[in-house]
Amino acid sequence: MALSVLGIACSPRRNGNSTRLLLEGMKTAQSEGHITELVYLSDLNMSPCQGCGACSAKGICVIKDDIPKLQEKLISFDRFILAAPIYFMGINAQAKIMIDRMQTFWARKYLLNQTLIRPSGPERSGIFISTAGTQLPKVFDCAEGSVKTFFHMLDIEFKQSCVFSKVDKIGDIDEFPESFEEVRKTTQSLLGF
Repeated sequence: MALSVLGIACSPRRNGNSTRLLLEGMKTAQSEGHITELVYLSDLNMSPCQGCGACSAKGICVIKDDIPKLQEKLISFDRFILAAPIYFMGINAQAKIMIDRMQTFWARKYLLNQTLIRPSGPERSGIFISTAGTQLPKVFDCAEGSVKTFFHMLDIEFKQSCVFSKVDKIGDIDEFPESFEEVRKTTQSLLGF
C-alpha cells in the first residue's frame, strides 16, 4: 500500500545540510512507490504566534498567512520527515514559528475535545533530521523536545531522530556519507520495510 509522505524543510538555506538529508529521505520514499510532497518553510508566508488566545474559542487561528494550508497537509499525511538545523542550541526560527502556530491543534485537542486521529488508514508516524555546527553535549536535546511535542500535538508517533553534529557550512554533510545511509535506512524503517 502506498503511503503519503510529507517532508518539511525548515532551513532558510535551500541547499542546506539538513535539507539535503531530507531530500535523501524523500527520494527513498519515492523509489519505493510512495506519494511524497515537500514543503520548504522558506517559501511560505508565516507570522509568529501572537499569543492572543483567539484559537481557544474555535481552534482556528486568526492570523492570515500560509499556516492554515500547511495545517491541512499536516493532518492528512501518513508519514512525516521534518528536517531543521540547530541555531543557538535549539531549533531554527522558521521551524519554531511553525511549531508555535500549532497552538490551534492544542486548543482543538484539550479545550474543544476534537480528535486529530483519522478513523481509518495507517497510524501516523514521523522522524526528525537535524544538523548542528557544534559538537557540544546535548546540542540536539532542546530541538528534539520541541519536535516530539509537535508530533504529539498532531497525533504522530515519534519514531527516531537522525542528528549529525560538526556540520555547519553548506556542503559539510558531504564529509559524512554515512549520514545519507542512516537517513535512507531510517526512512525505510518509517515506511515499514
